[in-house]
Amino acid sequence: MTMAGPLVGRLDTVTVARGAAAALTAVMVWYFATSDALRSDNPFLVPDLLVLVFALGSSLLPRRAAVPAMIFTFGWAAGVFTTSLFHYVVRGEFPVDHIFLILPALVMAVLLGRLAAGRVPVPERPRPAPARV
Repeated sequence: MTMAGPLVGRLDTVTVARGAAAALTAVMVWYFATSDALRSDNPFLVPDLLVLVFALGSSLLPRRAAVPAMIFTFGWAAGVFTTSLFHYVVRGEFPVDHIFLILPALVMAVLLGRLAAGRVPVPERPRPAPARV
């Protein structure tokens, strides 16, 4: 499946997803390097580390394995970031930066899901035998 648009041309969905996973990996590395997230009382430490590992690992897989792995990765990331967002919302804060992580993850999961669904063969209906005269 390719994406087309007036500004984009034709892009391969898997290539775009790999780029998004690479960007997500870079964001998570930057997050761990510049924040105090690496502490034992951080409830999101393990889920955030898994986002990093899944994004890096799934983007490096061969195409056939990468599609389902990246669907899982982007779904996992959207779930982790949404949970983190609402962790702040219940305290009366709204970190807008989470939206810039959640939306691309959801979009990529949906696009990859559509790609995967197009590859699933649809079973044909059995045809009746021709009538004999």
